[in-house]
Amino acid sequence: MLDLQKLTLGRLLESRDNDFYSKLMSEYFSGMNLVLYDKIKSFYKANLRLPSIDELLVVHKDVSLQDYIETQILNDTNKYETIANAFLVAQLQDHYVREESIRFLDKFMDDFENLEKVEIIDKLQEHVLQLNKAAPSVDELFDVGELEFFPKGDDFILYPSGLSTEYDSVNGGFALQELVLLGGRRGSGKSIISLNCAYNRFKQGATVAFFTIEMRYKEVYDRLLSIISEVPFLDIYRNELREDQKVKILQAKVDTFYQPNPELLKLVEETTKTKDFDRFELEMKNRKFPMKDNRFFLIDDESLNLSRIDHYCNLFSSKYPNFSMAVVDYINIIKIPDQKDWKSQIVLSDSLKSMARKYNVTVLSPFQIDSSGEARFAKGILDFADRAFSFMPVDQEKDPDKLKMMTSKIRNGKTLNFEVFMNWPCVKIDPTQSKVINENLLPGERYGSEESSKDL
Repeated sequence: MLDLQKLTLGRLLESRDNDFYSKLMSEYFSGMNLVLYDKIKSFYKANLRLPSIDELLVVHKDVSLQDYIETQILNDTNKYETIANAFLVAQLQDHYVREESIRFLDKFMDDFENLEKVEIIDKLQEHVLQLNKAAPSVDELFDVGELEFFPKGDDFILYPSGLSTEYDSVNGGFALQELVLLGGRRGSGKSIISLNCAYNRFKQGATVAFFTIEMRYKEVYDRLLSIISEVPFLDIYRNELREDQKVKILQAKVDTFYQPNPELLKLVEETTKTKDFDRFELEMKNRKFPMKDNRFFLIDDESLNLSRIDHYCNLFSSKYPNFSMAVVDYINIIKIPDQKDWKSQIVLSDSLKSMARKYNVTVLSPFQIDSSGEARFAKGILDFADRAFSFMPVDQEKDPDKLKMMTSKIRNGKTLNFEVFMNWPCVKIDPTQSKVINENLLPGERYGSEESSKDL
């Protein structure tokens, strides 16, 4: 009988194929096969290449391991040389998914009667997330010779960032499948800037999701109303609105979120004259006027974890074809079970990047920086980002409305630092007033040099 684990390890030792190795994980092996795989993995980590059989045996000088390789691993390798590596990976993944699901379901059914609805959904989502992580789909193959000679670029669309018109004219904005990280100090306005980016994408006809962990949805909603109506946020938040401000909010919200409708326009006109806002609210609830195809969702969850983010992104992706952006506010406080140290933030960054690709969306998430402008606790948090920025005030006293936005990383594009103009009372960015302040930087050059950090 064909032993997939033994055949895979034998094939790996004989071929020393790095691409084949990159698709394997320790979760696929057990017993002595796991011992052998871990030895190969340790050698690769130390030498950045796969070992030959002789090298492996010399390094470890393990008689039992030598005997296992000679009698068990290499015994059947030549018999099945026609079996493709991709088939072996797919079969190992299939076996892993089946075995893990059986174990999960056994434990799940034992606890089922004592679980609440939310707990059931969470556990199922966490299981799916675990399977997706350890057994991703085998990569599609692309024969380069069969691809278009002059690709139209339909799969790589850049959307204006909403931060700076001048920046976007050079770098094109943000792309789908990108992870964008936005660094700022505590209380510096990370959420406000992220909300502006989300609203900007919404204005372009996209459905967006804004996950809020620290703030309640009402605070986010009030800020959004301030952005779209240009009524000061504090007036909305404190419920200290004049009648003319209420009319302004009413008109802005109807224009932004609802489809043109004669009856709705008539209701808005009547309310503008009568100032009977209670009647207006009642009519809107009862008559359910049609909304635009693009939607803006707020997800308020103080216990937000990766499985819930994945669940909602899957929901929006399946229901709204124009779903193209998810903002997670913010990465440092997303909960990961059983992980409390700085490494969890790197796991989160990796997972958010995976979701960006999985759901074909832009994922934007703020993170905290220290006084030097570096990511707090986990510098590796930027490794998975396609674009990363950090920002600080230009001059708190002379130019309180200006922020200096510094590019800490960009995968495809030119490194640019630029100023962002912020209307703080209405928590709104005006991208047309921004300006690039170091357009001569070379691609890949970071802001964090001694010279460039003097003026921060």
